[in-house]
Amino acid sequence: MSKILKIIGALLVALGIAGIITASMATSALIVSIGVRAISTLKIISIITACVGGGVFVLSFVPKVANLISSSNNRKMIKGKVEERKKTFDEYARDSLNPVKTRERLDDLKENNASLSPIVDKCINQMDRMDKLQDRYKTLLDANDAIYLNNTISVIDDAETRLCRNIRNIINCCILVEDGSSELSDFDRQIIDKALRENESELENVNTLIHYAVNYINNYQQNGVTDMSELRAWIEVMRSSTDKNDLKLN
Repeated sequence: MSKILKIIGALLVALGIAGIITASMATSALIVSIGVRAISTLKIISIITACVGGGVFVLSFVPKVANLISSSNNRKMIKGKVEERKKTFDEYARDSLNPVKTRERLDDLKENNASLSPIVDKCINQMDRMDKLQDRYKTLLDANDAIYLNNTISVIDDAETRLCRNIRNIINCCILVEDGSSELSDFDRQIIDKALRENESELENVNTLIHYAVNYINNYQQNGVTDMSELRAWIEVMRSSTDKNDLKLN
């Protein structure tokens, strides 16, 4: 199409220029023969024809220019995505137990390999549930002005850290298949399933801790009971479970 426009444009320009030259170099005899008005009309028509031809000729280059601009924008976009991914990798590598950075890395995994979506979605679901438990516990303490339980918040924060640690193991298993060139091995799937199960256990432990805290707050407010033995015992259960897992890692 652009080639046809170039040909048409060139022909119109040539005709226009020829007309302008003819009108400009008209002899006295020709002027007398066809009249001054006709010569002027010919000149105007020739100028318009040349201008239209020039416009058509220039127009023929528009698709090419548009493609060049589009290609340039695509290259910039690709470069921007590459830089953004590198930033995500670097930040996660420096702080792989950070929940925010963990989510960003999970989103990146999902974006670059759709087959990892079921695993990523399970991880994000576990993180969402942990966030809700943390918010629920903070609301409980604030609503009852239970500053005497503020030191137990760190126990739940530690559980979230262990959650992120297990997800880090899952991400490590997914790195080899991140580009979609291969599938997860059975061995890696076993590691992933184990990490997900441990996270479910962490969530259940936190949920149980909150119920013990509710029971203690109710007893404290209604009966003045300050016995925290049940709550402390459960915290010790959580800590001892953590110590066992750490020993396994070592």
